[in-house]
Amino acid sequence: MPKKWYGYKMGALYLRDLFSFLFFYKGRTLFALFGIILGIASLVFIVATIEGSQLKAKRIINMLGSDTILIRSSFGSRVSFRHVPMKLTMKHYNLIKKIEGISSLDYFYVKRLDVKRGGYGKSLLVEGFTVGTLPHFGYEPLWGRFFLPSDNEHFAKVVVVGLDIVDEFFHGQNPVGKTLLIGKIPFRVIGVYKRRGKSPRGNSMDERIMIPVSTYRKFIQHEYHRIFAMVAKVAPNTDYKRVIKDIKTVLNQTLKSDDYFLITPQKIMHFFSMLSTSFTLFLGIASFTALFVSGFVLSNIFLINNRTRAWEIGLRRALGATKKMILRRIILEASTVALIGAIVGTLVGFLSVHFILPLLQIPQSYPIKAFVIALIFSLGVSFLAALTPAKEAASMDPLKALRQKL
Repeated sequence: MPKKWYGYKMGALYLRDLFSFLFFYKGRTLFALFGIILGIASLVFIVATIEGSQLKAKRIINMLGSDTILIRSSFGSRVSFRHVPMKLTMKHYNLIKKIEGISSLDYFYVKRLDVKRGGYGKSLLVEGFTVGTLPHFGYEPLWGRFFLPSDNEHFAKVVVVGLDIVDEFFHGQNPVGKTLLIGKIPFRVIGVYKRRGKSPRGNSMDERIMIPVSTYRKFIQHEYHRIFAMVAKVAPNTDYKRVIKDIKTVLNQTLKSDDYFLITPQKIMHFFSMLSTSFTLFLGIASFTALFVSGFVLSNIFLINNRTRAWEIGLRRALGATKKMILRRIILEASTVALIGAIVGTLVGFLSVHFILPLLQIPQSYPIKAFVIALIFSLGVSFLAALTPAKEAASMDPLKALRQKL
């Protein structure tokens, strides 16, 4: 037999012997594995949550724009889009528009209304937008067009819809020129925007119906002097903080601080940073506690094993195994347990990411570095846990060990 194949054969026999030992003591092995799996799963979930939070923050910022300030009426105790307590007014809009450094200011409305076509109907959010709002938020036309100034001037009964609306109400066919009934008023579809996917909150951004703001104010929102939200675009080379301060000064003259709120890219990043920090702190403690306990358990298991397998260790020494070989054997056994724990723990972590993060409205992320971190931590824990038992086993006197056959 060639020397190369002989080496492979001996390696295979060595691994089979190693796994036979771990299986023989399966109760203790599983006990140690449980702690490692729990710790690694928590660690993977932490990394995925942090990356998912950062991804969600970037999506929101990309949707709003890095130079944007969203000014919105607070819901207060209400949570229904059907009756939004709109505190912002056209007077606020006109005053904010005059603030130095604001290059554009659009406003919009939103309300849940019954939408019908033929025999099919559904309650949906209907939004009233100014001409510049759709391009500001990065919407692009797929079919037809968006609103023109003339649509606002003539109170045109026209709508722009998303692809989910096309699928639900028009069976996936181009709806341009066709009619939708909003409330009891017929509206003509003039455009469909390109698919946007899910919002950062997990809602479909393609199930939206938009109409010109003047039409909205005339036929739907009769309190025309009140508005739901404004979106301001800050000009380049402008003091962003000063603009925010000026906006608050205008609003605080007539409103309470809880009547409105401002959404900025900085606030979004801060919120998700705090969220990921909270997860890191809570799950980090759980993860390291589990790994510490598993390391302690693993160390004690191998110390106990030294006594129950003293005859085996003595026999290996008698047959020529050196102290270094015994030391390496014990550490390899612990590392094998750790490796299995890392793989299973990573899978459990990814499963928790798949099922839990959507409930928290955080984008799913399966970072490869999570597995690398898990592997390093588990191998490090196993090495430290097995070092003392391995040294004890290596220092056994072969003759005394052989006399301890059970």
